Amino acid sequence: MLPKKGRKLPAWEGALASRQAFAETIANLLRKEHGDTHRAVKQLMRLTHASERSAKHWMAGQHGPDTLFFLRLVATSPVIRAFVLGIIESQQSRLAESSEWSRGGTSWAHEHGNERPLGKHRPNSDPINDLGNDPGNDPISLGLNERQRWVLDRVGKGHPVKAREIAAHWQVSIKSARRDLAGLCGCGLLRFVGARKNGRYQLAHS
Repeated sequence: MLPKKGRKLPAWEGALASRQAFAETIANLLRKEHGDTHRAVKQLMRLTHASERSAKHWMAGQHGPDTLFFLRLVATSPVIRAFVLGIIESQQSRLAESSEWSRGGTSWAHEHGNERPLGKHRPNSDPINDLGNDPGNDPISLGLNERQRWVLDRVGKGHPVKAREIAAHWQVSIKSARRDLAGLCGCGLLRFVGARKNGRYQLAHS
């Protein structure tokens, strides 16, 4: 949502706040997916056709991949793909919330002055969007989509979660649900424990 006065646009947060934040986020994601060895560097070189020097720089967080190599990572890495889709959905959700507040807040302000109605506060002022107060708002989790956040919440509360349950609850395809789970596992936030047929997902740090 654009500010009413001034020429500055709202600041980006998390992984897109700066080039350095982007580089560090990509480095974290690549290390979680491929490990932190020379073999991981070779794997990145094969996936993107980048030079060894570039791949090492990405892994170290010295700089992020440029547009061509980043798109190659999006095309070949489920973790990077989930990260990108999460940012898109998160941004769309914020814009929708801002628009909803604007519609609801306009009529209230007309009748009651500048006082905000309960439950109609701006999303950016909510404690859940405060990077300092919400431990889940690290650069990686900021890239998660709403479904993935829901999965983490469900698993954290001890509820079993499977792809078909995600698909049914959110009205998405099984393929999208499996991609969400693969992204969470690739980011090191979830792990699958037990046999494939009757195992379950757990938080990685539990």
